[in-house]
Amino acid sequence: MTECIPAQVVLAFPSQVPVVVRCDAPQMSSDAGWLLVRGIDAGLGVVRELAALLPDERDASRVVHSREEQLRQRVYQIVMGYEDCNDADSLRWDPLLKVVCGAEAGELESLSSQPTLSRFENGVSGPTVGRLLRKLERQYVASLRQDAELVVLDIDSTDDRAYGQQQLTMFNGFFDHHVYHPLLVFDGETGQAITAVLRAGKSHANRGARGVLRRLILAIRRRCPQAQIVVRGDSAFSSPRIVGELERLAERLGQVFYLFGFAKNEALLRLIAPTMARARQQHEIWNTKAVQFTSFLYRAQTWKRSRSIVAKADFGAQGANPRFVLTNIDGFPPDMLYSAYCERGQCENRIKDLKNALAADRLSCSSFRANFFRLLLHLVAYRLMHALREAIAPLSATLGRAQFDTLRLKLLKVGALVTQSARRILIRLPQAFPFATLFLQVAQRLADRPAPT
Repeated sequence: MTECIPAQVVLAFPSQVPVVVRCDAPQMSSDAGWLLVRGIDAGLGVVRELAALLPDERDASRVVHSREEQLRQRVYQIVMGYEDCNDADSLRWDPLLKVVCGAEAGELESLSSQPTLSRFENGVSGPTVGRLLRKLERQYVASLRQDAELVVLDIDSTDDRAYGQQQLTMFNGFFDHHVYHPLLVFDGETGQAITAVLRAGKSHANRGARGVLRRLILAIRRRCPQAQIVVRGDSAFSSPRIVGELERLAERLGQVFYLFGFAKNEALLRLIAPTMARARQQHEIWNTKAVQFTSFLYRAQTWKRSRSIVAKADFGAQGANPRFVLTNIDGFPPDMLYSAYCERGQCENRIKDLKNALAADRLSCSSFRANFFRLLLHLVAYRLMHALREAIAPLSATLGRAQFDTLRLKLLKVGALVTQSARRILIRLPQAFPFATLFLQVAQRLADRPAPT
C-alpha cells in the first residue's frame, strides 16, 4: 500500500519549542540560481536560436507552451540537476522556473508536464537533430575572435551506459557494458563544448571524427583566417584516414596541426631504445624515476611517407614505460610538444562536468533519435554553465574554476521567495545566504550586458 504523505511533521529538539514542518509555501523556489542561468542564456541567445529550428506542427489555436518555453524548461532543469523528465511534474509549478521560462509566476498557469516534455523530445525528427547540431557548431565558431591566433580542438569519446532497451545501444567490449558511444569535441583553450555526436554502442572511438573535424576546421578557417588550428586526441584518432585528412587540410588551408597519441610497436621500441637506455642509467644512479625525450621520423608499412614521432622514455621502479605522440608540428623541443599533448588531459575533466554534474549519460528514451536530441540538450546546459563560470571568474577565483556540481551547490541552489504584482516580480533571497554578495554581483553584470542581436 502506498504510504500517505503527512500534511506536516512536528520536530521536538531538546530545550526548544516544537518545530512544525510543512511543504505548503506556494510562492517559494528552492533554486534561485535559475535567475543567473536565464541571464547567461539571454546574453548568449543559444536557446532562442535553437528553438527557432524546431518545427511545430501543433494546432496553433490550442498551443499553450511554445517550443522555446519547452526547450528552456528542459535545459534549465538539467542545469539545476533535474535531468529526469519526471521532475517536471513538480517543477512545472515552481514560480521562479515559470518566470525564467517566460510564463506567469501565479498559481493558475504551469509549465509543461512530464508527458508533454516526453512528446516534445520524441517528436523531434532526425533532420531537425542534424540542424540543431550544426547550429551549435556555428554558434561556437561565431564566438571566436576573428583575429584569434590559436584554436585547439580536443576530440575524445566516452561511454553512456544503457540499462534498458534503448535503440542502438550495444555491448562494447572495451567498456564491458551496453552503451552508447558519443563523440565529443571541446575547445582546448577555454573548455567550451563544441559538438557532441551520438553513436551506436559498437562504434569505433574515431568513427565519424574525420567528417566532424573537417567541418569544424573549414568553418574556423573562414572565421579566423590567421589562426593556427591544433587537433589533439588519443591514439584512437591517429588513424591514417584522420591524419591524412588533416594533412590535406593543412596543404589547402595552412596552419592545421595535430598531436595524437600513438600506440607502441616493436619498430618504435627499437627506435627509442638508446633514449630508454639513458633513462634507465639515470634511474639507477639517482634511484628516482627518470624521463628522457626524443623525436624521430617513422614510416609504417601502410604509410606513403614518413611522419614525426615524439617519444617519452620513462623509466622508474616498475621498469620502462615508453609513450609516443604522432605530430606534424616541427621547430619545438620534443618535451614541449609532449607537454602540449598532455594538456588534452583536461578534456577528461570536461567530460566529467558533462556526465557527472549534468548527467549527459541519462539517455533513457527508447529511440536513438530522441536520445541524440537529449544529448544536445545536455550540451546546451554545459554551455550555459561554462559561460556562467566564466562570468564568475573575475569575481571569485575559487568558484571561477570550480566543477559544475560545486558551482551549482554553492551559488545556484538557494531558496527564494517570489511575489508578483501588477508592476513587478520580486525575488527575495535569504539574508543568511553565504554567497549573496557574489550572486548579486553576477546578476548585475548579466543585467548590464547588451542583448544579442
